[in-house]
Amino acid sequence: MRNRHSILTLLFISVLLGSCTDKKETESFNLEQQLLKADYSKLQMEKMPSGHLHIVGELNGIKGNFILDTGAGATVIEEKNRGKFNMSAEESEEEATGAGGTNIQMQASDGNNFTFDTFKINDFNLLLMNLDHVNDAFESMGLEKIDGVIGADILTNHNAIIDYSNLILFLKE
Repeated sequence: MRNRHSILTLLFISVLLGSCTDKKETESFNLEQQLLKADYSKLQMEKMPSGHLHIVGELNGIKGNFILDTGAGATVIEEKNRGKFNMSAEESEEEATGAGGTNIQMQASDGNNFTFDTFKINDFNLLLMNLDHVNDAFESMGLEKIDGVIGADILTNHNAIIDYSNLILFLKE
């Protein structure tokens, strides 16, 4: 009898303690709200039929189409669009290596301004290189050409958080 009483007492205490939780603990976590409170900017992306994440931005005040590439070490602009985006450039000793091949010659461009919706990056150094391998592949799939690739330099320097399920890129200044 004493065992039964002890078990019932423990059960009652467990139920009582379980009902004393803080309401905030039971509310669902909202990533977007938390990041906006932490001064992140919310940038909407689109998923291309190729699977790439597409984002529209302005480079030096000119609208452009970019893809997000978490594996790209740097942000790269199609060299043929140097004039379109009013970019200065000088030869770089760096050569690119990646999915497009090896020893791809690049140019360096200083003092650029990038804007994605309300998020701005001023006086940004970029690389220019031939992106024919990317754009040829996109064209063969019936997709629009891109102007550049947003790489790990922007993602790392601005504490990027990618919400894949909602196709949102969060960046912090």
